[in-house]
Amino acid sequence: TGGKSYNYEEKYPEDAPGQELGEDARVFKVYNDLAEEYDRDMIRGFRDTLDSLLIFASLFSAVITTFVVQTAQALPTDQAVITNHLLVDIATLLRANGNITVLATIPPSNFGPDTSTFKTTDIWINGLFFASLSLALATALLSVLAKQWLQAYTTVISGPAKEIALIRHLRFRGLEKWKMHEIIGALPLILHASLALFFAGLFIFVRTLYEGIAYCRYHHWRSCLFVLSRLNYSSRH
Repeated sequence: TGGKSYNYEEKYPEDAPGQELGEDARVFKVYNDLAEEYDRDMIRGFRDTLDSLLIFASLFSAVITTFVVQTAQALPTDQAVITNHLLVDIATLLRANGNITVLATIPPSNFGPDTSTFKTTDIWINGLFFASLSLALATALLSVLAKQWLQAYTTVISGPAKEIALIRHLRFRGLEKWKMHEIIGALPLILHASLALFFAGLFIFVRTLYEGIAYCRYHHWRSCLFVLSRLNYSSRH
């Protein structure tokens, strides 16, 4: 179990003949001691991981939300943009007023009250940001649920040693059945996917502002993601 060993024969008295599997038999007491030590180490590792994920996911969600509030403004129809284009069309018609030849060469306006003003890049940016935010919030939600499961798992059990051992074994089998280890182990991967989506959206967003900065950021983010993936691989092996 990774803890200090002890002599169970000295700690617990020998069972009476015929009571080797009784309610308070020594074998169940020894099992409970070893199981408690194993569970303590396992729960401590889980809780440290979940606490770190919760803090990072919460802060990261706040950062993404700040970007979403800014970029989502480009999705609804911008009446100011439509008004500006219509004013330009009106000014063009006024300058050509009285000249039939010039009026005939002016194309019809492509803008109206229901004209969409967003670009394809706006859809990509917001789609990636919303997907990243969804994964970050999913990580936080699953982390909270996992902490609740661990709290239920470590609830104090009272009763004879045999009953305590059976209930603990039942709980442990429940963790294995519901893939608790795999779920907690997958949470960092979900958060890494959220980071990747955010960086992709941020790359497109910065590229719309200045392309040179975007490619510099791209190589920087790719290096960061590579380091994160290697650290996660090392921690899991």
